[in-house]
Amino acid sequence: MIDRSFYEEPKRLKVSELAAICGFEVVGNGDFEISGVATLKNASCDELSFLGNNKYIGDLKNTSAGAVIVAEANLEHLPQNVVGLVYANATIGYAKALKVMYPEEVPAASICATASIHETSRIGANCNIGDYVVLEENVEIGDHVAIGSNSVIGKGCKIGSGCKIRHNVTISHSILGNDVLVNSGARIGESGFGIVPTGKEMVFVRQLGRVIIGNRVRVGANATIDRGSIQDTVIGDDTIIDNLVQIGHNVTIGERSILVAQVGIAGSTKIGNDVVLAGQVGVSGHIEIGDKAIAAAKSGIASSVGAGKIVGGIPAVDANIWKRQAAFLKMAVTRKKQER
Repeated sequence: MIDRSFYEEPKRLKVSELAAICGFEVVGNGDFEISGVATLKNASCDELSFLGNNKYIGDLKNTSAGAVIVAEANLEHLPQNVVGLVYANATIGYAKALKVMYPEEVPAASICATASIHETSRIGANCNIGDYVVLEENVEIGDHVAIGSNSVIGKGCKIGSGCKIRHNVTISHSILGNDVLVNSGARIGESGFGIVPTGKEMVFVRQLGRVIIGNRVRVGANATIDRGSIQDTVIGDDTIIDNLVQIGHNVTIGERSILVAQVGIAGSTKIGNDVVLAGQVGVSGHIEIGDKAIAAAKSGIASSVGAGKIVGGIPAVDANIWKRQAAFLKMAVTRKKQER
């Protein structure tokens, strides 16, 4: 449910107008006016919906929506008089439509009186600095940046233009590119796990590196990215880091990679471009994961993974082997029960 307490009234527009902006092909009445969005099951006759997964074709056949974004192959399932907006990937089409109908609110440029800003820090044009924000020495903030209340940006950090730093975020020893989103509670640039046990004491190795984050990176709530020990921790452009992800010191991650919730990556591991690590994947240190590799949820990756490989299990192995292992274990357990 889209609650007006949290979201602005949507922009009403004709299907033809939306199609022109988003690149949809219209099948039906282009003058139909859309008032909002809803699920296929809950949409009313003046709302827009979409079919993002074929498991919901039954809902599509029975929807009361006035217009639906669909792939061409699913047009045949549209009820009569429902306008079709054809797009190759309906979910991406829906994302485009939301940007038009529910444009993201841009906070007014202002600096709250309670913010603590060091005299050597520099703030770009049209920025919004919230209550009790702290900017330490020599911080550089680009244009059109928003920083939420109680966030702390440490000495020497640089935040690129268009970044959004939510509430209660701490950033130190870091350089962020443009249009980076850091969600609430994230910790970027804290010291890595540089601990050497001697048997008598724990010796801490001072961490002297940085965190370098590219453009359009998204960092989830309560995620942590440790700074490097000597070399930097690096996150490439367009990489998505989900909530509660831990990235250790000296880790490098390429472009467009996806790290789902509760992924943990130990220090000095190198991850390529377009890699997907599903939920709760654990990655040991000092290994490499090649471009376009995929790890199934809860995998434990203990050794390097080649480019394009799909792995799963603990320890992670080729997905086909993992499936056979699981089937063999199931049969062995079933046989044991039958013998009893």
